[in-house]
Amino acid sequence: MKQKIRLGVNVDHVATLRQVRGGKAPYPNLLEMVRESVRAGAVQITIHLREDKRHIQPHDLVLLSEKCPVDLNLEMAVTPQMVRMANRYKPEWCCFVPEKRQELTTEGGLNVIQSKLKIQKAIAKLQARGVEISLFIAPNLQQVKAAFEVGADAVEFHTGHWVLYQGRKKQNEWKKLKQAAVMAHQLGLRVHAGHGLDYEHAQEIKKLPYLKEVNIGHFLVCEALRKGFYPAVKKMVRVLK
Repeated sequence: MKQKIRLGVNVDHVATLRQVRGGKAPYPNLLEMVRESVRAGAVQITIHLREDKRHIQPHDLVLLSEKCPVDLNLEMAVTPQMVRMANRYKPEWCCFVPEKRQELTTEGGLNVIQSKLKIQKAIAKLQARGVEISLFIAPNLQQVKAAFEVGADAVEFHTGHWVLYQGRKKQNEWKKLKQAAVMAHQLGLRVHAGHGLDYEHAQEIKKLPYLKEVNIGHFLVCEALRKGFYPAVKKMVRVLK
């Protein structure tokens, strides 16, 4: 029997709407949208506390570390400040991601090979607190191997390029995703995926070998403007079954 794929709902862009007015507006209420997501079937909430604090704020991390009714997954750059915050508030998962101030969204995967020692130290520190660690990487076999070597619990494959590509390029990217997923599983790493997924691509990503979890945000927030948060997430849960 095929196992159910976990859905993590990323609520960053709920906070984006709030922060458009400098964070002075009390709406949309982040915790309310979290609860709607969980009511619709999400089993994890994902937030990315960026250095530039363009959407999620430190007080959101504090609030959700206390009141999130399901697992909290903190996306974070591997910086001393963020490691300290993760160590203090102890989310169930931390996902290490690359981060550039000028980017509109996360543009690619973390270069684990280039920063192995720093990543390894951060992983060891947080795992000692009982936090599980995933690394957001491109579907690259060398990066998968490096993720294993630094002690990660999981890899989350960047699906953004696959979503946008057409034709032969899309097929080639899918092959890379499959090969990387198989290697990750063979090394004992959990296989996660995310970035740019909509209903159509969520239907396809289910075919990725050994996939256990997807994290989806921007699309669901956009759908929520038409349908409401509960119906948007509920449909995604159905798609992933």
